[in-house]
Amino acid sequence: MNAVVALVGRPNVGKSTLFNRLVGHREAITLKTPGITRDRLYGTVHWLSKSFTLIDTGGFIPQPEQPLEEQMRHQVQLAIKEAELVLLAVDGKEGLHPADKALAETLRKEEKPYIVVVNKSDVRTAEWEHHSFHVLGGAELFLVSAEHGVGFGDLLEEICARLTFGEEGEPRPEVKLLIAGRPNCGKSTLLNAIVGEERAVVDEVPGTTRDPVDTYLEVSGRIWRLVDTAGLRRRTRIKENVEYYASTRLRRALAKAQIILLLIDLTEGVTRQDKRLAAEIIGRRKGLIFVLNKIDLFDSQALRNKLDEASYQLRGIQQFFRVLVSGKEKKGLDELIGTVTALVEKRSQRIPKELLGEFVQKITRERPPGRRTKIYRFIQKEGAPPLFLAETNKPDELEETYLRFLTNRLRDAFDFTGTNLKLQPTQRPRRR
Repeated sequence: MNAVVALVGRPNVGKSTLFNRLVGHREAITLKTPGITRDRLYGTVHWLSKSFTLIDTGGFIPQPEQPLEEQMRHQVQLAIKEAELVLLAVDGKEGLHPADKALAETLRKEEKPYIVVVNKSDVRTAEWEHHSFHVLGGAELFLVSAEHGVGFGDLLEEICARLTFGEEGEPRPEVKLLIAGRPNCGKSTLLNAIVGEERAVVDEVPGTTRDPVDTYLEVSGRIWRLVDTAGLRRRTRIKENVEYYASTRLRRALAKAQIILLLIDLTEGVTRQDKRLAAEIIGRRKGLIFVLNKIDLFDSQALRNKLDEASYQLRGIQQFFRVLVSGKEKKGLDELIGTVTALVEKRSQRIPKELLGEFVQKITRERPPGRRTKIYRFIQKEGAPPLFLAETNKPDELEETYLRFLTNRLRDAFDFTGTNLKLQPTQRPRRR
């Protein structure tokens, strides 16, 4: 695993802009509104031949007044405990703040090494006043401007000098999982239940999670990169800039993920928005698992009724797994982890050529493709999700209904349940 560095500071000192500058691309949402980052956000920083993991955190509030602020403070403390080194970000334009002192005192109590990073040091007054930050501790202050990219070479040199880098081992296979769903359907609660710690802030107010939140787990020799995302609202209800950027970031995360855990709130049932998101996932050929959440809120008969309603709403896409869970009560987690593991294997399984040949002969005898159309063989392409080419003499004359029939039978014959299997007709090469 990489060395870990935590980036902490009071609200609105520019931590997310610093984070984006250090990781080299925009991962964290950055606006002038305080409190945009709430969970821990992970990224990888590369400097010369070294790399380390950087954690962006929400603004540290010494004396929180709201439950959400208390959880954000707890997330900062967890990041500090996890890190080998801490970057204490302060605002060079506004000068020293009591919250800066409180956070420095917290770091000293934890006996955690830290570097004071004075951001917004392109402002002239910062050159005159930065000496006041020496009371925070640290042998040297690093003056930077995250917005303009000034001062980062020296800072990165110092960070790498303080970190312990182990030898690079063989990379283990990584599975990218995404938890998606509408606001307040229980995504962060489910993430915390799977991980076994408060990895994401949980609050009753919809929209608590805004940046995608990455967590790494090891399951059966594989590394799971599990991402919690902001709830996807209807476009007409996206009013704040932060929600717009969060929904944009969700779709970027969706493009990178391999398997999507689509969380359905059973108290509300399957909505049009759920079905639109499912259609987008299927269109992108991602692995899909429907996770029906909040089963603890129903008795047995009411739960059966809710499941019947969900099955009716999801008719037509029966080939994908469905798992019943309660993130709050930690029910169904073993089944969910087992289902993900099975889906990972199914998406990458290879079918021997002999078995594919036998399948093609059998299925085309049972239901021929047409009088003039012949299918000679199926060819499985490398990679996941599974893609098969149906080699034929007339690819343009294979009807869509017949391709669906072949796809469904192929899925059943070789147990590709849950995968976004695709069968594509291709012209048979002419023999010379």
